[in-house]
Amino acid sequence: MKHFKTIAPVIPAFLFFGWLTRKLWFIQDDAYISFRYVANLLNGHGLVYNIGERIEGFTNFGWVIYTALIGALGADYILWSRITGLLCGMGIILLTFLMARHLFEDTDPWLSLLPAYLVAVNPALAYWSPAGLETAAFALTVLSSLYCYVTRSRWLVLPVVLAVWIRPEGAFVAGLLMLVEAITERRLPIYTGRMVGLAFILSLPFAAFKLLYYGSILPNPFYAKTGWHWDYLTSGLEYAGKFFADMGFVGIGVLVPLIFWKRLSGSLRTVWLFTVFYTVYIILIGGDVLKVYRFFIPIIACFGVLIALSVRCIVSGLVRKTRYLVYFLAAVPLLALTLRQPWDHVTTYNSTEKLFLQKMQFMAQRMLESDSTDFSVAVATIGIFGYELLGHDVIDLVGLTDSTIARHSEPPIKGMTTTWKEQKHNSKYLLTRAPDYIVFSTGVKPSAPAERALLLFPEFLNSYRTVGWFYKPSQTNTGTIVPAFKKVREVKGSFVPTYPVEYVQHYKLGLDYYVAGDQQRAVREFSQALKVSPKPYNPYVIYQKGFSHMLAGEHETAVKLFDLVLAQDSMVFEAHKDLYFYSAVSGDTARANLHLRWLKKLVPWYVPKIMEDAARTKAKINP
Repeated sequence: MKHFKTIAPVIPAFLFFGWLTRKLWFIQDDAYISFRYVANLLNGHGLVYNIGERIEGFTNFGWVIYTALIGALGADYILWSRITGLLCGMGIILLTFLMARHLFEDTDPWLSLLPAYLVAVNPALAYWSPAGLETAAFALTVLSSLYCYVTRSRWLVLPVVLAVWIRPEGAFVAGLLMLVEAITERRLPIYTGRMVGLAFILSLPFAAFKLLYYGSILPNPFYAKTGWHWDYLTSGLEYAGKFFADMGFVGIGVLVPLIFWKRLSGSLRTVWLFTVFYTVYIILIGGDVLKVYRFFIPIIACFGVLIALSVRCIVSGLVRKTRYLVYFLAAVPLLALTLRQPWDHVTTYNSTEKLFLQKMQFMAQRMLESDSTDFSVAVATIGIFGYELLGHDVIDLVGLTDSTIARHSEPPIKGMTTTWKEQKHNSKYLLTRAPDYIVFSTGVKPSAPAERALLLFPEFLNSYRTVGWFYKPSQTNTGTIVPAFKKVREVKGSFVPTYPVEYVQHYKLGLDYYVAGDQQRAVREFSQALKVSPKPYNPYVIYQKGFSHMLAGEHETAVKLFDLVLAQDSMVFEAHKDLYFYSAVSGDTARANLHLRWLKKLVPWYVPKIMEDAARTKAKINP
């Protein structure tokens, strides 16, 4: 009964958090990387991504082991990973309340509720907790470590060990606590030194296993994602800036306590230092490729505490009743802003991720249906796509699960601009492996540096042609083709990039304009790409130029360009598709049958849809 009374004030926070998670309920694509490791382990292939390749392509070792144990017990490990994340999210809310109560109990016990409710209404926590990843579990271990430190608990070693096992950053958290103690106590960190030392000893078996099994203590994504150049700092500043703008109250929680620094207790100074140093760390590593504030989840409780502290500092001179009134009046807009300010950003990414998962799962399933061979695939987003292709070799274009790409990346290509943080690539290595399929993250548009680099190699342009499947998302009334590049010729050559970067940049920009509906600009960019490109031209640049002409109503020009594509290479199914459509609608049966035969050879599964569309259009024109 006593414990229930303690947590009773935060029960409404739990309920609201549960409602938020229901609204945002989804699985992050990256979670399926871990799930594929789990599936291979449970199937007797070892803790590997591709059978026979011992590469630690995940950064959540303890979470993967936990998920595998759930699966070994016969439970649905994907479902339980989500339930566990949800419970960890609730644990963060409760622990935020307990820590705030410890920090504020002497003067303002009711103020301890504000940080807990700020965390509970935070859409980012509701977004990540049930997403299948270790985010909430790791955040709980970080907060537990800080809580044990400020309460000087002898149990500090437990959350520190768990943090280290769950993510590599756990070691940083341990070091950060030692640094904070050294600063606040102005001496060697005796307490944290003992605890971290014990945690180090307990982690030795974990490190030994990784070293013996994978040949490295650091996971492969460390090599794939890290780098030291100004782009990372810029990216980190943008990432942190977005967080402070959306849910960090423009840094007020950091600035106000600094003004009242002399009045703060040692514990509150600890929270401030921990928060600031952790934020600097996030900036230095370049933030996160997943833009929904994931890396800030471990310290959102700290920000909640600092916001409450800021309010207390500002109104500290008022009498108690007036202070309580101000606390209530301040809490309402603070809670509203925490929920509303990032809401559009979070829900947009949430919807986009759900649609992306559906599309990638659909493509992997159709690929399995249309190809019964033991094919291999290279792809830049390996999550659910790789999970659906258990037993098939899947090469990560950006190197998360491939040590050659991660550790032996080709140098950055001068003049190539990109918004991707994952800039590692090794096109020569990839082409020597000659995967049966190569899948770009955004269809035929080269987005990742690894995708754009491939277009510089004649071996890719000569050996791969697209196949596609018609995909109609359940939430929309229209559909589209989801393409993959299929190896149609032997990959051979000197593997030297001979096409200029400018051609790739113009081609990609043309595709951007095409998607945006500005076909005139798209045509100009495709023309510029062809102008700076040596021969033989990439046939897809010619095709996309023709398709933009078609969308602009310039059908004669479009047909000529489609014919030009097929004169260069008859295996471009998109040109056959559009020329069949034109021929069937206009009544040119002989020509329509010619293109139909090619379509049955190249994409037989797509033929019924193509014929149906042509027949429907012809019926509308000639009722």
